Amino acid sequence: MTAPLARELIEFAHAMADAARAMLLAAYRGSFAVEVKEDASPVTELDRAVEARLREIVAEHRPGDGFVGEELPDDRADAELVWTADPIDGTKPFVAGAPLFGTLIGLRRGGRYVLGLVDHSVTGDRWIGAEGRGASLNGKAIHTRRCAALALATATSSGPGVVADEAWRRMRPLQRACRWTMFGHDITDPGALAMGLQDIIVDAELGEDDWAAAAALIEAAGGSVTDWEGHPLSPASDGTFLALGDRALLMPCLDLLRPF
Repeated sequence: MTAPLARELIEFAHAMADAARAMLLAAYRGSFAVEVKEDASPVTELDRAVEARLREIVAEHRPGDGFVGEELPDDRADAELVWTADPIDGTKPFVAGAPLFGTLIGLRRGGRYVLGLVDHSVTGDRWIGAEGRGASLNGKAIHTRRCAALALATATSSGPGVVADEAWRRMRPLQRACRWTMFGHDITDPGALAMGLQDIIVDAELGEDDWAAAAALIEAAGGSVTDWEGHPLSPASDGTFLALGDRALLMPCLDLLRPF
């Protein structure tokens, strides 16, 4: 049996999230610089400032750990313990003044994601899951739900035009097989799946800073997270993402995600 993750690591993740939330709320709906990256997605000065602050916290208190983020180069990505962060998950809503953003913090130990924290800045909701300790929302234990069939499942997914055409075509059969699919998912979706309000998240073209926190949180809550081939996620994963509240849905979902 795997030993529960050390409480000091959980407390450290909370401290990082507290720092990120304070910075984002101080700038929310204010004036800040916005640039457009090569992939046409926006990045703000807050994305970089928050990530830099999280890196400083790790460097000061846990100098032997690595760090993988969205905006800055990897630091010791092959360390035994590697923190991951998406400083603003939902940069577009943040820029537009919509309250659908927050911070993702994950922890990788060896090849496994052992801690995932999802912080929704505006509402103050915080989901966290840790290996051997289960998952919670604002301190209250949560768990994924069972789902008897795909036809009864609710899913979230990127909408058309967000991912490449091939990825979109592969997702469509699964999206259509569900009871309904909501497009344009936001930071709350991993938490909603972890607490039994949704059944499936299917996406593509993600980075480790996107999937690390979600994978650890959902698995700690009793769910399953893999790529579209059914392999556990790792730093070498191809960016495809399939999260399930009920592990029994894995094979039906993988069958529908197979290349044409």
